Amino acid sequence: MTRVLSSACVVLLVLGAGGRAWAGGKPPIAILGLEVWDNGGGIDPETTRAAKELTTALRDRAKAGTGPYTPVQGGEKELIDEKLLNNCDTEANTCMAAIGNELGAEVLMYGRIWVDKPVQTGQGTYKVSLKLLNVGRKQLANSMVETLPITESTGSKASAHARAWYSKLVEAVTGGTLAIKANIDRGTVIVDEDARGTLASGRLSVSGLSEGRHTLAIEAKDYQRYETSVTVRTGETTVHGVTMVEMSKRPPPGPPETISREGTVTSRGKTNYWKPTFYATTALGVAAGTFTYLSYRSQKDAAKGLTGNESNSGCDGATSGAFENSCKYYKRQVIGWVGVGVFGAAAITSFYMAYFRGGGSEADTKSATGGHRKHRELVVAPVVTPNGGGATLKFDW
Repeated sequence: MTRVLSSACVVLLVLGAGGRAWAGGKPPIAILGLEVWDNGGGIDPETTRAAKELTTALRDRAKAGTGPYTPVQGGEKELIDEKLLNNCDTEANTCMAAIGNELGAEVLMYGRIWVDKPVQTGQGTYKVSLKLLNVGRKQLANSMVETLPITESTGSKASAHARAWYSKLVEAVTGGTLAIKANIDRGTVIVDEDARGTLASGRLSVSGLSEGRHTLAIEAKDYQRYETSVTVRTGETTVHGVTMVEMSKRPPPGPPETISREGTVTSRGKTNYWKPTFYATTALGVAAGTFTYLSYRSQKDAAKGLTGNESNSGCDGATSGAFENSCKYYKRQVIGWVGVGVFGAAAITSFYMAYFRGGGSEADTKSATGGHRKHRELVVAPVVTPNGGGATLKFDW
């Protein structure tokens, strides 16, 4: 129990120190000593010395203060020791993140070194594996495996290699990447009001973005501007899908309603109303002709029984039954002729409009002077006189 409490106190102290380092403006990093890995040939003193010198050079590079991280206080531990203390049989991310949390680090760097080619071959080399872990997210931010000549594993040459590896490992994750997938082929991608490239087949990756929220906008011809807020994390690629919406195109104005008034037929729309008009007026004209013919026959039959004086007198003074019947059928005959004239004229006109003038498909035109619409009009005016009937036609184009 005492050991557990002591360990807890140490953890709290380390986390407190790490919190003060984080408050300084840069995330704290802990660099664990390189583990010497036995690949079957045993562990020799030269490899152990190379591991120590490379570890020191990596920590010195972090202490320089020019990188994105600052060394956490008390974070100079050995990888093999921390794995034993935390029961880490492997370098699984969850277990290594637990080590980083105990050290109060936001980022954990660790790795191993082993003999790749023995020095007896004349070109002896080491393999050095380095990993950078994001402790909070328990994810690898970057990793690398480098080849180190054994002749350059100590001294200034070893320090130069370590500094280059540190920069390569860390600078690659100083920013995040935003991968955009859109439903259009081309478009301009704007991040924080700064154009960052053009979509190619609906794809574009924007790298080097600082961690945090950014405003993403996409502009494309014939599409509405897309704008949203995205969150980017250091060392990670954020995939963002974009659905661009086409600009709403106003449909062409529909045909105006057909206006009808007594004695006037006006065509304003594109619908062909002339054909049914022709059929209707033709039928009515035939009916009016039949009515006229029957009235004429009836009037002739009634007139056979009239005397000469009655035949020459007007209908206003009709006294006898035969004369009165003759006048009645005569008036009907006049009405029939008026109907024949009106419906016949309408039938002829509608036939012409339906089959020779395009059926009213171009009904509305604009005046060249005033820009006002001019409508076709057909006016049929019935004319009835005491001695007969008919109709007048007026065309307005």
